[in-house]
Amino acid sequence: MKNFPTTRRHRLRPVAAAAVTAALLVLTGCGSGSDPGSATPSGLVPESRLKDPTSPVTITYAGAAYSADDMKPVLDAFHKAHPNITVEYQAVPFDQFNSVLSTRLSRKDSTLDLFDVDMPRTDAYQARGWLTDLSSAFPDTSGKVDKASLEAATSDGKLVTMPYQTSSQLLYYNKDLLKKAGIPFPSAAPAARMTWEQVTADGKKAQKAGADWGLLFDQVNRYYQLQPLAESLGGGSGVTGKDNLTADVENAGWTKAMDWYGSLYKDKVSPRGVPVAQTPDTFASGQVAFFAGGPWWAPQFTGEKKLDFGVAAYPYFEGGKAVTPTGGWSLGLNPAGEHAQAAEIFMKFMALDNGGYAQYMSGLAVPPSNIEGAETFYQQAVFQDPRMAGAAELTKDELRNTAVLRARTVGYVEFEDALGRAFEDIANGTAPSKALSSATKDIDQAWAKYK
Repeated sequence: MKNFPTTRRHRLRPVAAAAVTAALLVLTGCGSGSDPGSATPSGLVPESRLKDPTSPVTITYAGAAYSADDMKPVLDAFHKAHPNITVEYQAVPFDQFNSVLSTRLSRKDSTLDLFDVDMPRTDAYQARGWLTDLSSAFPDTSGKVDKASLEAATSDGKLVTMPYQTSSQLLYYNKDLLKKAGIPFPSAAPAARMTWEQVTADGKKAQKAGADWGLLFDQVNRYYQLQPLAESLGGGSGVTGKDNLTADVENAGWTKAMDWYGSLYKDKVSPRGVPVAQTPDTFASGQVAFFAGGPWWAPQFTGEKKLDFGVAAYPYFEGGKAVTPTGGWSLGLNPAGEHAQAAEIFMKFMALDNGGYAQYMSGLAVPPSNIEGAETFYQQAVFQDPRMAGAAELTKDELRNTAVLRARTVGYVEFEDALGRAFEDIANGTAPSKALSSATKDIDQAWAKYK
């Protein structure tokens, strides 16, 4: 979070883990095991036949979505319900997670049982032989897990991860800054969502009335946040062709969206040089008229007693369609792991049992993928704050009607990295056409090995 957020993925609350934890994960990733893609781990059974071990078993779970403190109540509840299984949770900062995970799984580390999977990386991990086919273990997830999350967890018709977390976005606005500029407050109703053109105009008007910045995106250089801009204009996810291994980020939709995005920085509507970690602080301090970000920032914003804000639907481009980002984290089972059934029991507990982990964790950052558990998210006190009026129903509506998954391709890792560089270049003044052309060349070169 991570995701989210994270992310990456979509970014969630920062994972409180030191770099030494990541180093430990790499060092412990030197075990030898069978080829991860060679077989299903022994012991995997349909969930209806799961039985707890009769002697103590320890499973290792490497995660990036939540900190160790966040996970503690979940693990405490699990250990109480399953006293013979101990889950050793190893939290890793999101920015280090992918390299750490790659190191361990590439070394066929049998000491790693479970790991977080950023949803758009599912196909890439499956192609590398890092995921276990869970179809027979969990044959009946339909109706328990939201449709988009199940789609993201499926590769080549197989359920290869267990989704536990999804996400959406909101448009936050500073009421004081809009009121000062004489700008009407946006509506939280999806049918009344603003266009990006109107947000830009109102942002500039707010700046003339004293706002430091008109509009700021939470994840200023991440595909999760910016993909909907191109999607709204018909540009698609950015991939096409056989197996989605042809870059498609220079079409009219992508070009127009990135021209607009670059103009925000050129016209000083958005600030250059603000790192992702500091974007929510900029809004929380009252400097920004409009902030496009996730519901996971609501606790921080509502914690600012002097910050008067509201929420509205994620905007779209005039003449285009409404699109919101979605997706989060799933659990992957290492084919080389040695404790498949114990790990399967934890996966079931985390994602399915009585709504899953949501019932144990306070301060949920995003909705769980579990349909029953998602209600726990929407009933949190933060949604009762008047400043968050309409946010719960809006998020539900977006997940039902406007949510679009990120690109599905075995080359997602390289794709995301190349676009991240392009977004940074565009924000720093590079012509969008040049940045997108450069990204296409980088992606094509990186994807040659898959063709």
